[in-house]
Amino acid sequence: MAIIVEFIEPLKKATGTAMVELDSSYNTFEKVMLELLRLYPKLENEMFDDGLIHFTCYILLNGKHLAWPGDKDKVLRDGDNLIFMAFLAGG
Repeated sequence: MAIIVEFIEPLKKATGTAMVELDSSYNTFEKVMLELLRLYPKLENEMFDDGLIHFTCYILLNGKHLAWPGDKDKVLRDGDNLIFMAFLAGG
């Protein structure tokens, strides 16, 4: 099994994919995040502002909100589902 990561627009556009499967060796939120930033460097500009996740970005683990860096030590397991999304903001 694997950890499933889904990207909702506009993060889907930044990564060029709607979904990626990561090996279960990426067993913490921090390890997953570091691997995603390595695989998809554009994510950093889309998601982060001064090392914190931008207020328009939202990450769900099995339907529950994750915060960065507060939840970086959260343990992930085979079959877990992460959803990365960004809301449009502006006026």
